[in-house]
Amino acid sequence: PVQIVFSVSKKRFKRAVDRNLIKRRMREAYRLNKQQYLYDQLNGLDKKIVLSLGYIGKEIAASDFTEKKMLKRLSQLCAEIAK
Repeated sequence: PVQIVFSVSKKRFKRAVDRNLIKRRMREAYRLNKQQYLYDQLNGLDKKIVLSLGYIGKEIAASDFTEKKMLKRLSQLCAEIAK
């Protein structure tokens, strides 16, 4: 029911290693919280969601910070779905 893409700007992070690290952290934060925040909300609905999440920071954020921000975005998305 949900398709998602994670993107990191090549302009801000020149090295592919850095871009991949950020995307890996974003994917992990999404994986850990998607069931609780997103799939449980969509369980009875006949909706399909397509998301694109882009990283706009100038520095590589810590994993716990990334997870905290992902929780915030997923809860905002759930509020929009509930409307």
